[in-house]
Amino acid sequence: MASPAIQVCLQTIRDLLVEETRFLYGVSDAVEKVERELNTIHCILMDADKWQDKHKTAILRDWTAQLNELASRAEYVLEKYAVEVTSRRRGGNLIEKVKRFSCILGECSTVHQIGEEIEAIRSSLTVLTGKLQVMAPWGSSSSSREDQQHLLRITFKHVVKQHFVGMEKDIESLVSLVKDKSNPVISIYGMGGLGKTTLARKIYHHEDVIRVFGKARAWVCVTQQFQATVVLRQILKQLLPDEEKEQISNMEYSELVDKLHDVQMQKKCFVVIDDIWESDHWSILERAFAMENGQCKILLTTRYETVGPRECLYKLHCLTKDQGWELLQKIALPRGQFLPYILLYLRIELNTKQSSVLEAIGRQMVQKCGRLPLAITVLGGILREKSTPSEWQKVNEDVDSYLKRGNEKVKQVLDLSYNALPYNLKPCFLYLGCFPEDEEIDAGRLYLLWMADSLIPYEEKGKNETLRDVAERYLSELASRCMVQVQKDEYSSAYNKFTSCRLHDLMRDLCLSKGQEKGFLKLVDLCKQQAKYDSTCVDTASRLAIHYNRDHSDEYFNRRGVVKNLRSLLLVNEGWSNVVLKIGSKGCGTDFNKLKRLRTLALESGEFVLSKEVGKLIHLRYLSLFGSIVVELPLSITNLTYLQTLDLRMMLNFINVSNVIFKMKRLKHLFLNQIQVIGDYGDKLILNGLEEFETLHDESFTSCVHISDIPRLTNLRYLKTDVSGKDELSIIANYMSSENILLREAHLQISRCDFNSEEPSNNNNNNNLKNMLMSPSLTTLVLSTSFINFIFPRYQRGMCTNLVNFTLRGRGRTERDDLMEILGQFPTLKKLTLYATVFLNREMKCLATSFPQLKYLTLTELHNLERWVVDKGAMPNLSRLRIYSCDGLEMIPDGLQFITTLQELETYMAKEFNDRLREEVNGQPGQDYHKLRHVPSILLKDRQ
Repeated sequence: MASPAIQVCLQTIRDLLVEETRFLYGVSDAVEKVERELNTIHCILMDADKWQDKHKTAILRDWTAQLNELASRAEYVLEKYAVEVTSRRRGGNLIEKVKRFSCILGECSTVHQIGEEIEAIRSSLTVLTGKLQVMAPWGSSSSSREDQQHLLRITFKHVVKQHFVGMEKDIESLVSLVKDKSNPVISIYGMGGLGKTTLARKIYHHEDVIRVFGKARAWVCVTQQFQATVVLRQILKQLLPDEEKEQISNMEYSELVDKLHDVQMQKKCFVVIDDIWESDHWSILERAFAMENGQCKILLTTRYETVGPRECLYKLHCLTKDQGWELLQKIALPRGQFLPYILLYLRIELNTKQSSVLEAIGRQMVQKCGRLPLAITVLGGILREKSTPSEWQKVNEDVDSYLKRGNEKVKQVLDLSYNALPYNLKPCFLYLGCFPEDEEIDAGRLYLLWMADSLIPYEEKGKNETLRDVAERYLSELASRCMVQVQKDEYSSAYNKFTSCRLHDLMRDLCLSKGQEKGFLKLVDLCKQQAKYDSTCVDTASRLAIHYNRDHSDEYFNRRGVVKNLRSLLLVNEGWSNVVLKIGSKGCGTDFNKLKRLRTLALESGEFVLSKEVGKLIHLRYLSLFGSIVVELPLSITNLTYLQTLDLRMMLNFINVSNVIFKMKRLKHLFLNQIQVIGDYGDKLILNGLEEFETLHDESFTSCVHISDIPRLTNLRYLKTDVSGKDELSIIANYMSSENILLREAHLQISRCDFNSEEPSNNNNNNNLKNMLMSPSLTTLVLSTSFINFIFPRYQRGMCTNLVNFTLRGRGRTERDDLMEILGQFPTLKKLTLYATVFLNREMKCLATSFPQLKYLTLTELHNLERWVVDKGAMPNLSRLRIYSCDGLEMIPDGLQFITTLQELETYMAKEFNDRLREEVNGQPGQDYHKLRHVPSILLKDRQ
């Protein structure tokens, strides 16, 4: 029952005490008292997560709601005070200096007012702290309910599941690993309910394993109630002869370790350690296992990737769609059981219409279960009592409710994973519930949202780390605990460990139920037909996510009710709506005058009119208009003192933006594409003076910021922009070649630069390009220009050490014929695109050791290319090849037959060229088909 809101508020107050000391003078003592009270409550509530008493839990829920309100109020009061003092002290003109005396008097008055408010908050917190301390079960033993839950979770080697589907390949692979002497410890990991224990039993009882280890096998279930001596005794009792078992009853830990080690030195042993939760638990146990001589084999099952050695990890996945349906059939429609006539008929007439309907419904339910074996098993038990397709459809329409009513086991299994999360990760996990179902959540966007909501603490930062780095660590830990599924872009840099993440369907249900239960998050999905407006839930939520479309948008937004304590508001349009929503205007459902505590505002994929009242959201950290249509960004955004992230990547139109971004001193992350800069400072945004600025992501065809300001952004870590003309090229090249910059990633497009080697005036351009290529921060480069007699800089040690993606685009020719030889030496290049390049001798050659990391190669409109040679050993990791409109190319190279990693080939070429690649032409294989018969996917499009 611990409250993530208390944790979030504590973090904000700590940050204020660190960052705003100069503004909190006069009230800092009172603020520190509030922090101490909140910290005490925070500790009590961390323990309260383990309370099982339903009566106490109900009382605690009510008190937690009061605490949330007090914490939010404290946060609001302090930030408001800091903003007011900041605005009074800002500026230095004569008029402002004359007003300074009255400002000092105003600050004294404000200090007095805030002191009274803080004291009132502290007094209320003290009362609640006393109540919680009285209720807290200090030093008490576990309850009978906890003992019962523990007993239910213990697994046994002799229990055999009646229905077993899939995993045949898993069994084969794992048995092979068990027999192999190279890895003494194998760790099967995955989310709860996947069938890790069932799989481990199959390995334990497998005839090949019994043949190798005989009776020297042991099974022990650990669970979260870990006791090392109990575990070691259980293992020894299964490995020792009867006459020696009594000896171990009184042995201490060290004696048990020595005894178990001695046993393994005498004979080969196989031990399954099921349901182990912590790496420390394994560190305590592993001392007892003789791994040095290959005598011992350990099989772990765990939910965490980080438990156990990393040498032999085996990740278990959900069932396939077909396997899920097969499992559901075995449980819901068992053979030999008396069935109603209609189902008997379905068994016999498998091709009837009724059968197809039943299977279609069943497959939908399998998908709603996320293809999780445990959930499918529970659902199958429910459907066993249902005899008609209409009854199955009724279950299908509300799978979640039937799973909850039918069996508590699914909820219990998933709850264990949530309850075991470290306290700092719980709110981060709950936040994931605000995104649409099955959405691939952009990792970078998620980090910024977490940071805006103070879910990422400053004290977690290591040396040279940013909050973004800490957020990435948090996501990595959630992934290692199998709470989220992460995606890694094979073409991304080392800076981006993950590109996206997503939730398993049942994990998302857990996320939403826990979020609503704790008052952390409420999702209103107006896109679902059965969705109804629940004012009670919405009015008590601190974070509100609304998914809508053209059919349901007015239903919610015309309501007058406003959630006064709302911290986060996310409006996501699923499917384009032509309804223009007015956001923030007085009297509407999103009246900014009543949303004064808002920290996150995301208006995405819709058409909006943003009220000038947005400037009153002084606590706002995150403002996103991603994928939307908004005509103008109000000038009042300069009042957003705490704004960290501004995302202006619009859908179709340009947005008018006043040139005032440079006044927002806390701004760290700016995303742009189609903006029209208006005002008195020119047509490009000024960024000079933003000392905390970390990210400039400008997708504009021509950069809409002053390039000359970039070297002055001393904290910049990520840069994406267009570099146009020799002056901008010189600025960026000099900036990237300096030694003291913090820049980690640069994604650049160079345009309108002349690299003609015959013109002496272009030497500076060529030198600047060379300097840029020597920068370790260069990650993506698009060289887009018309070049004649262009000499690409010769490769030298240290060049392009982190370049992942390179595009060469232009209509000219290279003076030398060694372009591919140079590019082939770039050590980290994974994606290469050549567009309209002219080769001097009409030949392109890839040497044997070239392109060691290249995975994706695109050749487009290389009109004079006639011959392409690929030596054996070149491009050993190539997986995708695209060839478009290379009219002169006669055939694909012979060397492609040696690239066994190639998975996809796509061409848009003349029919004659494609016929050489086809599996059959006039009853015969194409002339070059033998070169790519190993490629799984071949798509040949004939160019007319």
